[in-house]
Amino acid sequence: MDKDELKGFCKTEFEKLKGLASTLSSFCDEDKTAYELKDTAAMGAFLFSVYQGVERVLEQLLIFDALNPRQAEDGHSEIILQKAVELGIVPPELNASLAGYLAFREFFGRSYVTDLNAQKICGLARNCGQTVERLEKEVFEYIDTV
Repeated sequence: MDKDELKGFCKTEFEKLKGLASTLSSFCDEDKTAYELKDTAAMGAFLFSVYQGVERVLEQLLIFDALNPRQAEDGHSEIILQKAVELGIVPPELNASLAGYLAFREFFGRSYVTDLNAQKICGLARNCGQTVERLEKEVFEYIDTV
């Protein structure tokens, strides 16, 4: 994959991520305190998908830089985020935010839907669009420097 293909890949991924973030934020009303289980499950699935996309972008950047994050079996997701921080793709304050989404993704994959907390999901959902936009900015700045 050359630089232009990488940019095209990232552009497509971020369009999908922004669409997911927009849909996700539409579930969460500021004054709503209770959610039906189906809505909570849907919010969890959207949030899970958002982080999957974030990881797909970061992994592709690492592969472009000739790093193979797939070599690690355990902690694969954590390693991808850690390497993105080390390379300067993700600044520390954005890392703190992304780590929250990663933690949710890990929880979601190992929990029952009935264990999900809609209020906690909404906390992440409200910041999701800004987080995705910030990551997009950082990713394209990084691509322009490599």
